[in-house]
Amino acid sequence: MASTTGWATSASSSRGFTLVEVLVALVIISVGLLGLAALQGQSLRGNHSASMRTQAVNQAENIVDRMRANRAEALDGAYAIGMGVDPAAPAYSGLVLVDLQEWRELLSRSLSLGDGSIAIDGNVCTVVVQWTEPDGTKDLTVVTRL
Repeated sequence: MASTTGWATSASSSRGFTLVEVLVALVIISVGLLGLAALQGQSLRGNHSASMRTQAVNQAENIVDRMRANRAEALDGAYAIGMGVDPAAPAYSGLVLVDLQEWRELLSRSLSLGDGSIAIDGNVCTVVVQWTEPDGTKDLTVVTRL
């Protein structure tokens, strides 16, 4: 008859995994997958925010280029406009009116609740572009010489 030692195990305890081991493995995998999903969500929010900021920079450059093309009127302050002011107001006419209307249209189409303002002090121009993201209102300020 074969002797039994401390090293020998029964046939039923040496086969496969126990239910507890499988459940622990599932919990570990689930936590890891939840972490990956959270990371992916954070990445998407960051990409959206970066995309909006890029659009804001592009629109600020757009109006600055338009003012440089019409420099004489820009230096006279004809492009100065506040947040929420309608460019169709009597204060604007000609090319300035067209530039401001097109710029405001581009802001509203490319940014969520996009708006902008322009302030001119001598030959220094300050353009502020504002938009809304899920976590609040954002703005971008560009200061340049005309």
